[in-house]
Amino acid sequence: MTKVLIVDDNPQNLYMLEVVLKAYDFEVIEASNGQDALDVARRERPDIIVSDILMPVMDGFKLCQIWMCDEELSKIPFVFYTAT
Repeated sequence: MTKVLIVDDNPQNLYMLEVVLKAYDFEVIEASNGQDALDVARRERPDIIVSDILMPVMDGFKLCQIWMCDEELSKIPFVFYTAT
């Protein structure tokens, strides 16, 4: 089963993404900001990440920058999405 890490500070957006992805048999793990996402990804190794852009603590741009510089994480596809 493909593991998707979804990252958003808005609980309603996380819920919507989770419902849609689980309907297609993806395993879903969640984080509410970029820093949490890095911690989760390093611990659980997702197959793909779907991240919001505007978030507190660490936004999606900074998360992507760190993600792409990380030797292990840079191999994992990174997708941006935003409700803005």
